[in-house]
Amino acid sequence: MPTTQAPPGPVLDAWGSVVAGASVDPMPVITNQIWRIDARDGRRFVLRRLPEYLPGVGPVEQYRVLAHLTAAGIPVATPIVTDAGGINATVDDQTYELLPYLPSDRGNHELGPDAAATAHAIGTAIARLDAALAACPWAVSSFIDDPAPDILGTALPALPDEVRRLVEPLAERLWASTAGLPLQRTHGDCNTGNVLVHDGRVSGFIDLDHLPLGPRVRDLSYYLASRLQAHFVTEAPARRDIDAMLAVLGDYVAGYHHAAPLSDRERAAVVPLLLLVTVGGANWCLNGWEPNPAGYRQNLRTLVWITDHLDDLTDAAHQGSTDNAVDAGAAR
Repeated sequence: MPTTQAPPGPVLDAWGSVVAGASVDPMPVITNQIWRIDARDGRRFVLRRLPEYLPGVGPVEQYRVLAHLTAAGIPVATPIVTDAGGINATVDDQTYELLPYLPSDRGNHELGPDAAATAHAIGTAIARLDAALAACPWAVSSFIDDPAPDILGTALPALPDEVRRLVEPLAERLWASTAGLPLQRTHGDCNTGNVLVHDGRVSGFIDLDHLPLGPRVRDLSYYLASRLQAHFVTEAPARRDIDAMLAVLGDYVAGYHHAAPLSDRERAAVVPLLLLVTVGGANWCLNGWEPNPAGYRQNLRTLVWITDHLDDLTDAAHQGSTDNAVDAGAAR
């Protein structure tokens, strides 16, 4: 994991009227360096170094989409404008943005007493995000993320035998379930780290810099895959955590369906897409910009479990109680 160093002194000067005299503390890093900024007036921000290679859209396109999402009532972190009127600042050939700090709870919400209501609320929020993205009027230059041809046609053949042996027997079934789904603008990187949850609700979506065209339900499946994969960091995941996720898997799906009804085909694609995006994660860890052997093994462990429990996952995805979850959430 990269080490966070202090940002160059002139960076915060770009937002001097906002954060002059603020304290700066490093935050955990996944890929790009980030810092928590505590201003003297009590407001809190996040300073983020932008990636050297854009994963999808550029800062201007992203800013326009974020403005649209904010107007649509979707909680996102829109960059704070610099004193010079820009949406970011460049220092020593590195570009930075200042974002509002969004609260996020630690721990596993699937183990909490309100797990079903929280899962339903998260599914609902992802659906509302996708609906707002589908209605976005701005032209966006990104890429197409269509899992069936991308994963089964391109990524899977490039992976080791240990992955192909797990997935190839299911290829026909996966293709039939996921090929040809309608495409629209999506988050594209809708993982558990980019969906912030606080007090049982989504407090914000972050890192909307992919924004590809893809099946809308992929955002939900991508989130679910990341929730599941988080339990396979070690060789022996806690059965308690896996059981807790399975118990509310259907509530995530029901929450999405409650806000933006899924077709029968889209609903049937949730679990196959969960499997495919995990294959895609394994491929990225091996063949992406920076090899990540530990990440590959984590994805492989997750794939072994998914293929062994595909029927369990499929059953769980259809067991959410929309009415109960809505009533539980309303009572909070």
